[in-house]
Amino acid sequence: MNSSIDQLLKVQEVDSEMILLRESLRMRPREIEDDRKKSQDTRQALEALVAKIKQFRMESDRREVDVKKCDAEIEKYNVAMNQAKSNQEYTIIKEQIKRQEDLRAKAEEEVIEKLTQIDAVEAERKATASRLVTEEKGLQKKTAEVDEMVRGMQKQLGILEEQKATLLVGVDRDHMRIYERVLARHNNFALARVEDQVCHGCYIAVTAQDVNLLMQGQFVQCRSCSRILYLPG
Repeated sequence: MNSSIDQLLKVQEVDSEMILLRESLRMRPREIEDDRKKSQDTRQALEALVAKIKQFRMESDRREVDVKKCDAEIEKYNVAMNQAKSNQEYTIIKEQIKRQEDLRAKAEEEVIEKLTQIDAVEAERKATASRLVTEEKGLQKKTAEVDEMVRGMQKQLGILEEQKATLLVGVDRDHMRIYERVLARHNNFALARVEDQVCHGCYIAVTAQDVNLLMQGQFVQCRSCSRILYLPG
């Protein structure tokens, strides 16, 4: 077997671990994205509930002002009714009082309705706020766990990179460049064994000439997938 091949097979074992680690480093942060999105949605829901309570309170306050205005009008008309100088005037004032009482009753009814709505939304707000606290605590815990795992993987990746650099010492530079180029192209493995005259990287037949070159210890690439070929044994 070509001396570069023997060493590159060892490099490939290290690179395989590095590829898996890099993929894990890429995917790990995504594990908390769903939890972060869930927490954000809950926070938005909470803000919407707070805004709704504020709106209901403003509407309730406005109608309470209307109740007080009606009370003032009723009081004014009662005074005027006591000073009425004719039955016609008395009747007109009495109708005005009735109208103000009706308006007051409607405004008071709406105040009660808004206060009931506020109580219901406030209960929902408290439940949502409690859920948000739980979700954020869970998110913080999971984030810390993922961060710790990422640090561990980064440390292991550094160790593997040092191992790879050591293994590459003495490897033919041209062979090393070919290996790196093929690895970057396929992002899994750059060397493929040949069995039964078939490349086990792409499962395409290898020519008899290339098999003979491999048997002579030559550096040969697959004509189909460009992987570096070697014979097992």
